[in-house]
Amino acid sequence: EMEQINEFLRSHYWACKGPVTLRYKHSAFQGGRLYNAFQALPDRRMRIRINTMIDGKSIGEVDFSANHLRLNLAYDKGVDAGATPYEDIGEAAGGLTRVKVKEFITVAMGADDAGKAASRCALAGINGQDFQRLTEAANKVFPNLDLFTGWGIHGQNYEGQILKQVMLEGIKKDIVCLPVHDAVAVQQEHLKWAEETMLECWDRQMETSGLARVKVDLP
Repeated sequence: EMEQINEFLRSHYWACKGPVTLRYKHSAFQGGRLYNAFQALPDRRMRIRINTMIDGKSIGEVDFSANHLRLNLAYDKGVDAGATPYEDIGEAAGGLTRVKVKEFITVAMGADDAGKAASRCALAGINGQDFQRLTEAANKVFPNLDLFTGWGIHGQNYEGQILKQVMLEGIKKDIVCLPVHDAVAVQQEHLKWAEETMLECWDRQMETSGLARVKVDLP
């Protein structure tokens, strides 16, 4: 499948063009995200990546919202995280910001014990009191959420498989999809297709219906 993807991409052009690779950590069930040089372009403080082009046409990015949290709640649980899971946890934690909640969830789902998670959160500016508040709030809002179990590396596996399927569906329509962590970049004329296809591939992979959310980013 990766050979098929890269053979299709060979005749197309984008910034920092190079092959798309699928990388695992310790086994074929750990890690498994898609990587390419394009996604390393700056896009936070300086919005460079989103202002590049695919085959000379302006792009947009469609990304999954709160993806690892939603994947975890969907896996074997079938729980809907709702429209604003980070905000819901922040409110339950006493009004903590979405940015702080997202950082906490990312660390807590990736760490294999609470102590390691607390240390990493401290480095990210989340003090012990906020860490405790966020832990309690996350457990209250989503009792089924797996925290401090190292599940994040398995979430990357699902994420990679979903985006790979999106790229393969794009080949059928002659649409270039470039993976960007938990998103894809496409020409703006294909944004609606990307939204629909990402949701379909997510549902297919997780054997659920309607539990994923996507959002569109434009230059």
